[in-house]
Amino acid sequence: MWNGIHSAIKVKTRPIIYLRAAAVVTVLLTMSFLAYRWSREMSLGPAGSVIAFNVPASSPVIYNPIDNTQYLPEKKNNMVKSSSNVLLETEYNSAINEEIETIAPPEQIFNIPETKSLYLIKNETISDLELKPLNSSKGNPIMILYPDLQYPPVNTVVKPVNKWSIEALASPTYYSTFTSGSDQLTSQLPSTEKPLFSYSGGVGFSYKISKRFSIQSGIYYSSLGQRVDGIYSFSGFQKYNESKGGPSFVVPTTSGTVYTINPDVYLTDYGSGKVIAAYTNDAFDPNKANLQYISNSLTQNLSYLELPVIVRYKVIDKMIGINIIGGLSYNLLVSNSAYTMKDGTKYSIGDTKGLNPLALSSSLGMGMEYNLSDKLSLNLEPTFRYYLNPFSVTTGSFIHPYSFGIFSGVSYKF
Repeated sequence: MWNGIHSAIKVKTRPIIYLRAAAVVTVLLTMSFLAYRWSREMSLGPAGSVIAFNVPASSPVIYNPIDNTQYLPEKKNNMVKSSSNVLLETEYNSAINEEIETIAPPEQIFNIPETKSLYLIKNETISDLELKPLNSSKGNPIMILYPDLQYPPVNTVVKPVNKWSIEALASPTYYSTFTSGSDQLTSQLPSTEKPLFSYSGGVGFSYKISKRFSIQSGIYYSSLGQRVDGIYSFSGFQKYNESKGGPSFVVPTTSGTVYTINPDVYLTDYGSGKVIAAYTNDAFDPNKANLQYISNSLTQNLSYLELPVIVRYKVIDKMIGINIIGGLSYNLLVSNSAYTMKDGTKYSIGDTKGLNPLALSSSLGMGMEYNLSDKLSLNLEPTFRYYLNPFSVTTGSFIHPYSFGIFSGVSYKF
């Protein structure tokens, strides 16, 4: 009998695979729900209100958490110090706290159009910071406390660009000439001429056009000299000089023709043909006339006022900068003289005639500057200069001077 009853009331068992599937579905649903709640809490942003700086909006942006009334402060006074030493202090009272609790939370992000009372000052305490939400229907301002500013406003200091600079440079200069021509005079003159110590110096102004290019001008003084050998000079000739007004002696050189204006000086070349004179060696002998011997050379000195227009290209812009320099210069003749010397004493002979009052020269060089600071630097500029037109035009000859100097000095940027 029991076997018959038991077989009738026996409940069939479900397969175990259905139970496992149900457990997996339950676990997945639970984890999905927890992940959704966790993501909702994370999307609310920081726990406290923050001020957003450096945003395109016309005024600061306030971010308030939604339904996070536990973050509202209950203390009347609170001092908060940020990482940039910005202090914000607000005062609260119980009436305002109650009013804040009853007001519905504002929108998540909104702009504050009027922020005249918002100040952020380093190392100072600011009180009475008032911000009025847009959705508040009441006229009384609401005091808002700002916790630690994790991202304080950064004062970005932009370095001013030094467009202008002034520099003072000076250089010893090596002076020589390029000669071209097939006449005898062109080949003979340079063989007896030797360059002397020359120098150049002045003040220049430059303007920075771009990061690499700058243009420079200024005013410089250049002194060029050469010595002509084989010209013998004597003093005491005035009592024998019978010339009336004109020069007694003429000496052609690559820089021009020297005319004597000192009647007491006698010049001769002892038959080499370098001196053109009204007195030949056969007609007058300075030794027999007991003239005093001075020297066997003649010195020419030319002075120019230089007005350059130079372009600079900065190749390397580091503590030690490298520049490529090139340009043109106008050279104005300001003085010239010819003299001879004995024991350090100058005996004036005359001056050089036929010089071009204006000489055009081109220059090419390399500039090196060592920056002592943002404004002051030391400069070193080896420069080659070639004169496009000769100092003097001699018949049948084309003689172009050139010079090489190493300029050094200081530069100040402003």
